[in-house]
Amino acid sequence: MTMRSAALALTLAAAGFALAVAPLAAANLDQPTFVGDVASILHENCVSCHRPGEIAPMALRTYDEVRPWAKSIAKAIENHDMPPWDADPGFGPFTNDRSLSPDQIDTITRWVSAGAPRGEGTEPTPPAAPQSGWKLGEPDWVYEFDPIEVTADGADQFQVFPIPNQFGGDRWITAVEVLPGDPGVVHHFILWRADESNQAQDAWMAGWAAGAPPAEFPEKTARLLPAGRSLLGDFHYHPNGTASTDKTKIGLHFAKPEEIEKEFTNLWILNADFRIPAGDSNYEAKASYVFPQDVQIRSLAPHMHYRGKDMAYTAVFPDGTKQELLKVSRYDFNWQTGYDFATPIEAPAGTRIDVVAHWDNSSANPNNPDSSVNVTWGPQSTDEMLIGFVDYVVKDGVSPMKVSLVLGKLAELAEAYPKQVWRVDIQRVADKPAEPSAVHLPKNGAPGGWYVQFGSLVLPAPIADVVWDGNQVTATAKIPGQPPTPIRGVLDPTTGILQLEMGGGTMTGTPAELEAKRASVPRG
Repeated sequence: MTMRSAALALTLAAAGFALAVAPLAAANLDQPTFVGDVASILHENCVSCHRPGEIAPMALRTYDEVRPWAKSIAKAIENHDMPPWDADPGFGPFTNDRSLSPDQIDTITRWVSAGAPRGEGTEPTPPAAPQSGWKLGEPDWVYEFDPIEVTADGADQFQVFPIPNQFGGDRWITAVEVLPGDPGVVHHFILWRADESNQAQDAWMAGWAAGAPPAEFPEKTARLLPAGRSLLGDFHYHPNGTASTDKTKIGLHFAKPEEIEKEFTNLWILNADFRIPAGDSNYEAKASYVFPQDVQIRSLAPHMHYRGKDMAYTAVFPDGTKQELLKVSRYDFNWQTGYDFATPIEAPAGTRIDVVAHWDNSSANPNNPDSSVNVTWGPQSTDEMLIGFVDYVVKDGVSPMKVSLVLGKLAELAEAYPKQVWRVDIQRVADKPAEPSAVHLPKNGAPGGWYVQFGSLVLPAPIADVVWDGNQVTATAKIPGQPPTPIRGVLDPTTGILQLEMGGGTMTGTPAELEAKRASVPRG
C-alpha cells in the first residue's frame, strides 16, 4: 500500500468504520438507489482504481462492496477529496476532468441519506479490467525493466536505467503506457529522452503516478525520439513496510512521420533557488518563462513535494493583459495530476508564464516530514521542488526553435537580483559552440550560483564566499566533480560588464538586464 493509499484508508476508516458495521436507515423509494442511479456513477468515475489489483484500498464495484463505505464515500465526495481532482473551480474546461458534477454529488449524498438502498433488479455490470493489462491495447513496442528489489523500510529509492534505441531512425511516439510491477512501491516513474551523449536527461516524454491514466498525446501530435537517442527510465520507489520486487513495463505507440503535424513539447518552468525556513507556514517562490515564438498551450501540471500547499499559473500577454490559467489551492503530492485544456491557450511570442507556489513547512502540516529544518531543492520527497510543467505545440513549423533555457533564467534573475547577475558564455564541450550560462554574485554576502543548462533543466552550482570590495569581487565556485575554484572579477561601473578570472582563464560577463529587456513583456 502506498502512503496515499494508507492515508485514504485511514481517512475513510476514521470517518465511516462505525457506520460500516451499523445498519443504515430504511430505504425511501423516492430516493436514488444503487442499481438505478449510484452504480453507474461509481463505475464511470471510481472503479478503474477501486477494484482488485489496483491502487485503491477497497473495491467499489458491487453493492455489497460499496455499502459498508457509503457514508465515508459521501463525505469524501462532498469534501472533493474523491475522485482526486485538485484544480480550483472556474478553470479549463479540461478534457480529463475527473471531478464529479454537482448533480452526481447530490445523487450520492441523497442516496446515503436515504439509507443507501440497493434498489430492485439486476445490478449494472462493472467495467472489466483490461485482459492484457494494457488499457490502450497492445503497444507497438514493449520494454520490461530488470527486476528491482525494494526494501521494506528506509529512505526512498531513486534509480535511472537506460533503454537503448533499437529503432534505427526517428520515431514519433503518440502514447506511452506504464504498467508498474508493484504499484504499492512505485511512487512515480518518468520516461525521459536522453541527450546526445545518451547519459543525461534532455526532454520529458511521459510520466506515471498513482491514479494517472496512460499518456495519450493530442491528435496529430507526438513526442519525437530522434535516431540514436536512448530513453531513460527514472524510478522513484517509496518503501511501504513490505519488501517487494518490482518488474515495470512500458508500452509505446508509434505514428508515421506523415501522420504528425506538431511535436508535443514539454517545458519545465522551475525555480531551484528557494530556501524554505523551518516552521514557515506560507513560504512563496516564483518562476517564469517567456515564449520566443507563437505557441498553443495544451496542458499544465504543478509539481512540488510533501510541503507543497498551492500553485498558480498566469499568462502575461505581449499587450500587458493577464489570464490566470490554473490554480490548485489544495495541492496533494500523492496525486500527480496534469490538466489538459479542451481549448488550447493561444500564447503569441513574448507571452510570459508566471508560476507562483507556496509551501507549508510548519508543524500544522500533517504531511510535513520535519518542520524543524530549512528545506531546499532536491530529489528526495523530503526535499522540495517548484516545477510548473507545460505541454505545448508551436504555431509555425513542427518543432520549437532551439533557444537556451538559460536566457529565460537570466531575465528571471535580473528581476530578482538587479545588477548582481551576468551572462557568461562558456564552452563545456570541446567540439561544440559556446553556450550561455548565468553567474549570480550577490552584493549582500549571501551565497550565489552558476547556472548551466542540463537537458531540460537549468540548475546552479553553488558559489560561496562572495565578497565585493568596491568594483572588485572574489568568490569560490563549487562545481560538482571539481575542487573548489577561486573566482576574481572586476566590474566596469559604466557598462556593467564584469571581467572574470577563473581556473587560469578569463571570461566576460554581460549584465543580465540585457537579456531581461529582450525577453520582457509589459507587467500590466
